[in-house]
Amino acid sequence: MTNPLQLSLVKEDGTKRNVIVEPVLERNDKKGLQNTGAYRIYKDAFGDESTLFTEPLETMESNTRMPDNINPDYLGKIVFDGQSNWAYHGDLLSLDEQKQAATYILRY
Repeated sequence: MTNPLQLSLVKEDGTKRNVIVEPVLERNDKKGLQNTGAYRIYKDAFGDESTLFTEPLETMESNTRMPDNINPDYLGKIVFDGQSNWAYHGDLLSLDEQKQAATYILRY
């Protein structure tokens, strides 16, 4: 998965939490961008009303991404080991929400 995706996680009380899952990519000289197996999870403020911009940047300038530790929308990171095993780094998603996100990423 190289593009961000939007999904709804079902919380323990039955309500939905809309999130954006952003793959962490690294630049490979020969193949362009490659997935690292890590995915950042953010709150989706607009739910299904927004559309993600997934076109590659036309500039080589570095972006000014806000560090995760001060981003109020950051919910954590899921990291896969390449064999369908995963670990969640964060404390805001329940175990069930983590499993839903990991399952969706694996299927995508």
